[in-house]
Amino acid sequence: MNFLEALNTKVADIEKPALMPIGTYIWAVHKPHKESVSKDGKWSTIEIPCVPKMPYEAAEDVDMDELAEYGDLKAGVNSIRFMLDNTAEGKVAVEKFLWNIRRFLLDTLKLEGDEDTTVKELLGKMVGAEFIAQAAHREDPERGETYCDVKNYAPLD
Repeated sequence: MNFLEALNTKVADIEKPALMPIGTYIWAVHKPHKESVSKDGKWSTIEIPCVPKMPYEAAEDVDMDELAEYGDLKAGVNSIRFMLDNTAEGKVAVEKFLWNIRRFLLDTLKLEGDEDTTVKELLGKMVGAEFIAQAAHREDPERGETYCDVKNYAPLD
């Protein structure tokens, strides 16, 4: 079905799509990051788009029958967000934000950089980098929805 055909679908015929099966996968950063600030200015965010490539076989925790039913893993596009509270007093919030993103870029993605390399430069190098992480389901009772999150990331050795 193409885009125009999809728009002619009756809303009564639309069902909620299946979530990607939980488990450990090899993921890849597949697009450049996005930087944004919330409308109220309270939060600054770096969003790193990633896509699962295959189950991480060593973990043996992906239900292969569920995965076969789910279909193409490219549909499991997700993102990792690093957020900075712009209203926080003092320097601890900024230090924590920078430490977490540094750990992800250098320790998880294993990007090359020396002591003079900036976070911005590392962010520019990350497309195509691979890592291991879990797809985890999270329920949001306020919205009555279940989401798939990328959790517990680690370097791909």
